[in-house]
Amino acid sequence: MSVVIPILALVLLVIAQSLLLLGTLHEQRNKMAEHTSQRLLHIGYQLQQSLSDSLSRHQWDIAERQLTLVALNQQLDSLQVIDPQGLVQISNKRAEKSLFAADNANYFNTELFNQVKTKRSPISQVLPEHWQVNLYLPLDMGPREDSLRRAEQGAIFVSYNLQNTWLAKRQMIIDEAIKTFIYMSVAMLLLVLMLNRLLVAPINKLVGRTKQIQTHRNANIAAKSQGEIGALEHAIGKMANGIHSSFAQLQRSEQRWQFALSGSGDGIWDWNLITNTVYYSPQWKAMLGYQEGGIGEKIEEWESRIHPEDLDKTLNELRKHLKKKNKVYESMHRVKHKDGHYLWVLSRGMVVERSERGLPSRVISTQTNISEVRSAQELVRFQSSHDDITRLSNRRKLLENLDLEIERGRKSNKVGALIYLDIDHFKNVNDMLGHAAGDLLLRLIAHRLREGRSSTETVARLGGDEFALLVPNLSTDREEAKQLAANMAEHLGRVIHKEFVIKGNQISLNLTTGVALFPNHDSNATEILRQADIALYHGKDNERSSVHVFSDQMADEIQERHQLTKMMREALENEDMVAYFQPRYNANFEMVGAETLLRWFDTKLGWISPGRFIPLAEETGLILTIGQWVMRSACETLKTWEERGLPENFKTLSINVSPNQFHRDTFVQETLATIQQAGCDPKLIELEITEGVLVDNVQDTVEKIQALRDIGVRFSVDDFGTGYSSLAYLNKLPINCLKIDKSFVSELQSGGSECAIITTIISMAENLDLEVIAEGVETEYQLEFLKYRRCTVYQGFYFSEALEPEIFEERLFIGQAEIA
Repeated sequence: MSVVIPILALVLLVIAQSLLLLGTLHEQRNKMAEHTSQRLLHIGYQLQQSLSDSLSRHQWDIAERQLTLVALNQQLDSLQVIDPQGLVQISNKRAEKSLFAADNANYFNTELFNQVKTKRSPISQVLPEHWQVNLYLPLDMGPREDSLRRAEQGAIFVSYNLQNTWLAKRQMIIDEAIKTFIYMSVAMLLLVLMLNRLLVAPINKLVGRTKQIQTHRNANIAAKSQGEIGALEHAIGKMANGIHSSFAQLQRSEQRWQFALSGSGDGIWDWNLITNTVYYSPQWKAMLGYQEGGIGEKIEEWESRIHPEDLDKTLNELRKHLKKKNKVYESMHRVKHKDGHYLWVLSRGMVVERSERGLPSRVISTQTNISEVRSAQELVRFQSSHDDITRLSNRRKLLENLDLEIERGRKSNKVGALIYLDIDHFKNVNDMLGHAAGDLLLRLIAHRLREGRSSTETVARLGGDEFALLVPNLSTDREEAKQLAANMAEHLGRVIHKEFVIKGNQISLNLTTGVALFPNHDSNATEILRQADIALYHGKDNERSSVHVFSDQMADEIQERHQLTKMMREALENEDMVAYFQPRYNANFEMVGAETLLRWFDTKLGWISPGRFIPLAEETGLILTIGQWVMRSACETLKTWEERGLPENFKTLSINVSPNQFHRDTFVQETLATIQQAGCDPKLIELEITEGVLVDNVQDTVEKIQALRDIGVRFSVDDFGTGYSSLAYLNKLPINCLKIDKSFVSELQSGGSECAIITTIISMAENLDLEVIAEGVETEYQLEFLKYRRCTVYQGFYFSEALEPEIFEERLFIGQAEIA
């Protein structure tokens, strides 16, 4: 034994220490990852609230400062705001901005990003192999400035690298383990030596004696040895007699206090069902404002203080546990304080003893004061289901109530309505008076919408300037319910139209309203809301400030738009679209340039008008792909013409650029790359932009135009005179040409104000040294009028329609300068 014991003890120590070290490392790493995830989630929630508020108002600079401050304070590896398309809009690393998050963010997971957008709930991602903790958090980024639709859903991406922190922590744990092993080895060696000398030999003699304890419960072991071993024999005999009697009492005491230590409560009550007495701990009594002797030992002392509304529920939970239906008794209820008010408490307990028949005989429970937590939960619950500005129900709460009313409507056979409300041109209020005035106006609108509403109706704010009214049980007749809902919507329009006074300004608003009835076949709340949304935007596209009730025809139109979008994607992939060219002529009928126009022929639908698919492309974002394709195709065609030898009079090939394409941060670089790749002369290229581009971020617009002007690219303003306030910016922008909109040219013969407008535009352009091109010239009268007003370049059907490339090239190179 003197050899085996040291070796065995050493082996066991090594194994135990190794297992303990591995367990500690694994536990600490998991704790570190969990703690980091929780901390990132806390940071994300704070940042989500502030960013959502800023982005809903399009305050990008404020949002960027908020994100930068958070990143500095928390020392995060990466912190990004990502739009629905996956582009990084804001980042603590400037190099990551405007790039796809999947291309530059550390271990960014596109699938998780899409899940966050769809489910609108945060997702934590722990990557142990990369020492990385990532957080994806949904973010309402606010509607686009040029859109009245509801807010877009993006995400906050937070990345944290644990490697350095973990390496330091691991080294500290290993160093501590080594020290512990050394100390324990020394202590074990000394202990083994002592035991071998003082106990091993005498204990061998004692083993035979102590076996009597295993067979005789109250065995009287005689002390036959001398000295300490003899005293030990005597003590063992005496101990054997007392062990059995004290074991049960010791077990009950240990259960009571161990449960109290492991429980989350502050007070304890211990109920003996045999004697029907209860032990209430001093903390339990103090929680209710009583001194040590202020409460008796009956179970009624607890039951009588439970709030009457919570009593049945609480006792029912306890009975379920006593009958073994629940493993643990748990109840959240109110208990009366000595002063008369009620506290919210969490009571958790379990049966710790049962009789031989299996009946409960003893229950121990803890009681924790959760009043403050409960108040915070109520606040969080309210905030999660209500709008911060108006205190109305939010989209989530509306959908919950709508689901309930749909089910009730199916059972009662009564028809209800969801009325979707949109404030027309509300953005003008924010632009003129500021967002604070806009928020005040939203609260006043909410107050008017709430007036006269019953408890069964729900008024909600869905975001931005969009509201909804849920009205159940209108009628058992669907047509009558439809008329009642329409009347109610019209009444709301009159209520909102009454003037508001904000900062001394009288504001009159109009509503566009969409109505959807329910229940409707198997439609759920989300589908009913979608139908109301379709009806609303059908009104915006056709007749604002009016009421529109959802119909299947509206859904068919949406389906048609969806189908057209799908076809457009396929056409782009298959290159079914073709770049046509419409010539431009001077007064001598000499071709001086051309405009690139996109044409699309489908084998089923035939020619599809640009007026039909271009707006849809703008809305879906396909305009970026289309714009890049048109520019590349035009530059390659221009290079081919140059190689064949362009006529001397041909000066420019015009290419239309959409606002979405122009406002991309990479527009200049992409355009330069396209021109360089095609190898065409940039001095022959003219990019057409709309007036709306001019008023959006003038400084950025000037910089982009000037960067391309430096290599010779010309710029013209398309449809001039139909936009906003671009006259104030013309002298600041390095443009070359103004294009008079064809709507003015077409009305020349009527002799109206269009004549004066065209004269003014031409005169202003001469003063600014700008070229003027008249679009839509279709008659000789229009041409002669424009000539007389000194307009020198013309474009329209009077000269030529847009031509397919082969026919245009034939006319260009044959030198045909007159219209047949």
